[in-house]
Amino acid sequence: MKPIRLFLAALCCIPIAGAQTSYHLQVVNNQNQPAANLSVRFVESTTFERIEKKTNSSGSLDMVFDHGSLWIGSVGDMTNCLWVEAWGKGSASGHITYDLEVWERENRILPDRSTIVFKKTPQKYPTMPRPDAAHCALKVVVKTREDRPQANIPVTLTCFALSEQFTGTTNAQGECIFLVPNKNDYEIDVADINSMDWADFGAESTARTAFLTYEKKAFTEKTEGKYTVQTIPAGIKPSSSHAVVDLTIRKGGSPISNEPVYLKTVGGSIKYKGKTDASGKVVFMLPLKTKYVVDFTFQKDAGVVDLSRMKGFATMSRTVNYIPDPRLENIESFIPRVKDLVALNVNDFVTAQYPSGENEVELFLKWGNKFNASSKEAVLEVGFKVNSKNKKAAIPKNLMLVIDVSGSMSNDNRLELLKKTLTELVNRMSPQDRIGIVAFDDKVYKALPSQAITNKAAICDIINALQPMGGTNISIGFEEGLKQLEANKKAGMVNRLILLTDGYGGDEPEISVKLAKTYATKGLQISAIGVGYDYNAALLEQLATIGGGTMQMAGDPSHYSQAFLKTFDGIIDPIGTDVKLEILFNDQIVYRQLLGYENAKVGAGKVTVDVDHLFPGLQKMALVKMDIIHSTPAIEQQKVVARMTYTDPVSKKQKVVEKELHPEWSTATGLLDMTLDMNHKRMMTVAIVNQSMKLMAERFGAGDKAGAEKAASGGVAQIQKLFPQAIPADLKGLFEKLQEYVSVFEQLRTEP
Repeated sequence: MKPIRLFLAALCCIPIAGAQTSYHLQVVNNQNQPAANLSVRFVESTTFERIEKKTNSSGSLDMVFDHGSLWIGSVGDMTNCLWVEAWGKGSASGHITYDLEVWERENRILPDRSTIVFKKTPQKYPTMPRPDAAHCALKVVVKTREDRPQANIPVTLTCFALSEQFTGTTNAQGECIFLVPNKNDYEIDVADINSMDWADFGAESTARTAFLTYEKKAFTEKTEGKYTVQTIPAGIKPSSSHAVVDLTIRKGGSPISNEPVYLKTVGGSIKYKGKTDASGKVVFMLPLKTKYVVDFTFQKDAGVVDLSRMKGFATMSRTVNYIPDPRLENIESFIPRVKDLVALNVNDFVTAQYPSGENEVELFLKWGNKFNASSKEAVLEVGFKVNSKNKKAAIPKNLMLVIDVSGSMSNDNRLELLKKTLTELVNRMSPQDRIGIVAFDDKVYKALPSQAITNKAAICDIINALQPMGGTNISIGFEEGLKQLEANKKAGMVNRLILLTDGYGGDEPEISVKLAKTYATKGLQISAIGVGYDYNAALLEQLATIGGGTMQMAGDPSHYSQAFLKTFDGIIDPIGTDVKLEILFNDQIVYRQLLGYENAKVGAGKVTVDVDHLFPGLQKMALVKMDIIHSTPAIEQQKVVARMTYTDPVSKKQKVVEKELHPEWSTATGLLDMTLDMNHKRMMTVAIVNQSMKLMAERFGAGDKAGAEKAASGGVAQIQKLFPQAIPADLKGLFEKLQEYVSVFEQLRTEP
């Protein structure tokens, strides 16, 4: 149930003028009583200097900011809840209610709505209905800032858990009334403003009222293709729902006129388009509580407009530098070459968890279908899980994290979700470990000097203060990280740099390759994690190979934790080496294709793959496509066998694990459908993308543009067939990447 909020000072920016600023903060609890002895920490956003104080018995504290620009503050467990712009001399004060439950709810990272097919349920109640055992009632009252009712305003309650939207329209009194299932959380959407407020209901039957302030638009919008174009009157004022965003676009140091500017909504599908005036300015009216990424014709993710923390009547002015990407200016260079491709690992997209068992390694087999006289093909799931704990003590780790904080890290809330993963990583580390952090966009930031894991809370404050900013220059961050790691290299520890980026960078890749070769000879290890689907995979693979580490892909934010933990666990000694997986078939069930491994070797009656070392907790899944020869009831006697062999690194003895599975016969007539669960579909999607990308690059390299376009568009069609309604969030980026290549080929066809 949503608690009463007396006053919650959400993330607020306080502009201050002068060279020294006196700042007073008052903190109360949700009963409006002073919150005494509460930790308050501020981190400067570019130097990452950290200041910690505690509230006094009156729940207040006083501070002086005499340097820095933007200080990001946390109160207790409420991270980044204060923003103070210390531009100069003067005084400022803040008031905040410490209510962790409300804070976490208001700052919950919500799913991408464009990946969900919502059931629409219209509702129209003239009066408040009586709640029952399964339902709660909610009245949403929409008024202007002058307290005038707003009639005929669309209101929607969006429930992600149910994938359902309850819709209505305000009456003459500005009221819209709903009766919705209890035990669910709801976002309250008003007109085109998603998540203007929220209402969460528990098991009890309740009736509640939410009061919202909303101003009708004083501007017009129209749709041009996939973009929303606004016509904004001169001198327009911000409203309770929309902020005035004034952007100045500069190219080569000077304002640029008549330049298209695009804003894409983070976590949504709306895209805005505008054009700069003679002074290089463009104005947008944008819904609050949302982030937007700035694109140009020849540069993606050039900057971030972050309105997610703003409430009330807000205005934002900022300058964005336009630095054209040569790959986009020369569109043919945008198509990858075969040698630049790195195959996606299908297991990065598998979410299923195999159960733990008593054996060191467990094998799992499952048919995707039953068999009858019409059966011509079959799908077999083959998986394994390592249950054993490591037999050796963990090696102390000396890690240097080099983190991309460019504007593109706002996409899909990448940086926010990454920060959660990094804090999990820190909490897994022991006092014997060390960590340092270098952040980079088109500048480099020494966020956290290399240090022992003695104050995890302070380290997490630094991590939480990371913010997405400008362009991407990989080599400057990479070089600084290597220098820091070398300066703090420790004997008896694994000294490893982990580079994370989601882009190509405006610098030459050869610079980073040369740095990797130089520092690898000094005993430093390098691992890399590529985020999204538009990063220089070939470069990251090369850096990891030179540095003796691993290269992981985190295409979707949900994969961050998996990628980091794989990199982290890769430092641990394996429990099995020289690992081979064999799948034995027969004359009636014949091997056709293996999804999940790239190195399959087919022999008489079996297929063999080499598997990476076995680490504690490791699990993998593969799909085997089989052809069925003359299907009869006797096929139930034709078993398929999976066998894994590996060497125990301690005893040096070879171990064998084996599992067999017989087909199941069905008396049903006609062709039986193969039952593909969501993980099977994910694996097939990744296999389709790998195959389409490879074929596209091969055809394009041979000068066959039509064949290359057919490969890309064919992949899009196959994925749409697997997911006819909505592409899952973790596959959306892959699908959009193929669509982007199709658009490039369409553009090439229309060019003179």
